[in-house]
Parts: sequence; C-alpha cells; structure tokens
Amino acid sequence: MIKYKQDTPRTQFVRQRRTSRTSPKDRGVIARQPAVPSRRPSTIAGLFLPVEPRVDPRRRQARSSTNARQQYEFGFSAANTRVRAPAITLPEFNMRWISAILTAALLFALYSLWNSSMFAFAGAEVSGNIRLGTPEINTALHLEDEPIFKAVPSQLETSLRAAFPELKTVKVRVVLPNRIIVEVTERTPVLAWYQNDALALVDVNGIIFPPRGTAEGLINVVAAGAPPIQLDETIPVYEQPYVPPEMVRALIAMAPHVPAGVPMVYDPQYGMGWQDTRGWQVFFGQTTEDITLKIEAYQAIVDMLVREGRQPTLISLAYLDSPFYK
Repeated sequence: MIKYKQDTPRTQFVRQRRTSRTSPKDRGVIARQPAVPSRRPSTIAGLFLPVEPRVDPRRRQARSSTNARQQYEFGFSAANTRVRAPAITLPEFNMRWISAILTAALLFALYSLWNSSMFAFAGAEVSGNIRLGTPEINTALHLEDEPIFKAVPSQLETSLRAAFPELKTVKVRVVLPNRIIVEVTERTPVLAWYQNDALALVDVNGIIFPPRGTAEGLINVVAAGAPPIQLDETIPVYEQPYVPPEMVRALIAMAPHVPAGVPMVYDPQYGMGWQDTRGWQVFFGQTTEDITLKIEAYQAIVDMLVREGRQPTLISLAYLDSPFYK
C-alpha cells in the first residue's frame, strides 16, 4: 500500500494498489491497518458529492481478488471548495430590444427613401409667371436631383422672393412623391428707371427689380441719383421700396404734362421734371402739389426767355413763390 498526503490537513489523498493475488503476509498487514474513518457526503451550494461508504479491509481484499485489473480510489474533502456548473446566459428579450429593432428598421427605411429615384426632384410646376421664366425659378430652388424631403415650402417661398423681387406673392406646395407646385404673382411695372447707365423697373409701391421680358406703357425716368428713402427694418429686404411710393404717384400724375417723346428726369436736389427739347431741364420739386400752377408759371418763364433770346440750362419751380433759372 502506498499513501500520498498533502500538507493541508483538511485534504487527504490516498492511493491504494491492489493486485489479483494477495499473500498472507499482506493480508496481515491489511488487517492491522486502522479503520478508515467514515466520510460524510458534502453538499456545496446544492451540489451533492457521493462518497464511498466504509468497507471492512477483508471484504475489500476479497472483492479486489476477483478483479484482475488495477483499481484506484481517490478521496478528498471539498468542504471549502466552490464548484460552478457550466451555464449559458441568454439575453433577456425586453422592450429595449423591441425599440432597437424598430429604430434600425426606421433608419433603413429613411435611408432607402432618401436615396430612391422615385422621390428625386425633377422640376417645379410654375403658374402665374409672365415675364419670369420657369427654368429660372427651378434654378433658384436649388433642388435639382435632390430628394423631395429637402423641400420646405416656407423656406422656398422666402428664397424665391429674395432672388426675384418682381414676385409679389409666392405659394409653394410639395406633393409626394416628387412634385413641387409654385404659384406666383408678378409685380406690374409702371416706371422704367435709368440710373448710372442701368435700367430697372419700378412698380407702384416703389419696389425696384431687373427688367425681364417686355412691358408696355412705362414712364421713362432718367435719374441723376437715388431718391431719399427711409428703410423699414421690420420688413424683409425684398419688400423695401427703392423709390418712395408718393414719388411714384407724383411721377404718374406729372406724366400727362410731359411733351410727347420727352423722358422725365429726377434729381435728388431739384426733384422731378423733364428734359426740354429746346436744350434745358425743368424741375417741379419732390411732389406734384400745385402742379397745374407750376406748369403755367413755367410756360410764362419760357416765353420771357425766348423773347429776350436767353438760353438757360435749368429752370426750377420747386417752390412756386420763388422760381429761378440758370
């Protein structure tokens, strides 16, 4: 018999070797061995470790004689040993998983719609435009080959009015899958304003905008400078008048008194008037107040200058009580 013992008093390791043939001398040795104390089964966290019960050495010897192969017995004390059984932890399927799946599906759907050719902008349907062309409006939208979801009607209306001051009203509607409907109303020009060798159109509210297309019945005004205007910070830039509305109305009222084929003129100092074909300019001030009396006074001054043989360059009747010429 060979015994192996560890240093730990609570753990014992005993190895016994048996053979199929046992001599009487060995049987005497086995008989004189002290009895092996019985070991109780240990229960650790619900784990039951079976332990071989105590057997008399003679019975153990007789039993081993019938088995020719070698047998080994191991015993250990597992009172303080932790044993963990293998386990697989499955994730708990709760509302977070459902939210994650729905979020992923929504992101995939948005990505698909965003890049789908079905929802790509192909051109706006414009109505109400007269001088402004449809291609120009489409270019100003900045949505070519872009998904229709980028189109925000309020932003498109503001950008169109800022790009085209001649638009009085703009209404934009987005219709899926890829339609944009633009309804516009253009301003009606009444003045052709020439200033610094450039032409612009002016409507009755004094809004100035570039000329497009053709317009008939305009009053031609040659300006030596910009008229005085008080800017209103409460309204957008595209609604700010360049010419005071009262001046526009005054020019319209004065137009019938201008000789045919003669352009009207405007000077920031002397006001409104026209270029006389006889070689001078005549001004009537900033308003048309007493315009009939001013025209009669002007005719009297012209008759006097013709009789005296004088050639003036400017005649001013801005103030009826103090006209002058030079």
